[in-house]
Amino acid sequence: METDIQRPLVEALIRFGVDPAFAESFAKGLTRRSYQAKENVFVEDDPNPSVVYILSGYMRMYVTDQDGEISTRLLAGPGHFIGCIVSTLYDSPAQYTAECISDCQVVVVNKNTIIKAKKSAESRAILQDIVLHHLVNLMQEKAIMLPLKATDRYLYFKKRYPRMMERIPAGILANYIGVRPQSLSRIKQMLK
Repeated sequence: METDIQRPLVEALIRFGVDPAFAESFAKGLTRRSYQAKENVFVEDDPNPSVVYILSGYMRMYVTDQDGEISTRLLAGPGHFIGCIVSTLYDSPAQYTAECISDCQVVVVNKNTIIKAKKSAESRAILQDIVLHHLVNLMQEKAIMLPLKATDRYLYFKKRYPRMMERIPAGILANYIGVRPQSLSRIKQMLK
């Protein structure tokens, strides 16, 4: 096994409670890939979106409405998975676009690996647990932020993701926390 490439993913799976032997087996054959800033990992309606584990860099997942407006649903950095949950579990087209905010290094869990993992009841259960764990975290974060005032949403994000604050463009951060870029600028000025 190419331990330098897969090791961070294997360690993340083990921390999640996956049996070390299964984690090692799952990681075999996975590849490392580089993406440039603004490059997409997958786009909405992609029939075969991969799941990626971020080694370095920052990404976002967003949806585009019928008017072409973008709504950022997830921001992620090193140590996070990015993938479309429904696509991963039920083989449907991607509901989101996954875009690199910065240059990124990832471990790619391709569709063939996902299909292979879903054939065994044990590995399917592990895959579902990981996917559902990330879905619950996302839902909880949005539920916490939704009732907060704009300044409090900004402070919540800043406290939760201090390393991400300096690496994500203001427009993307504003979109994620649900404020206009001008409002975010005023919030930052007010807090100085």
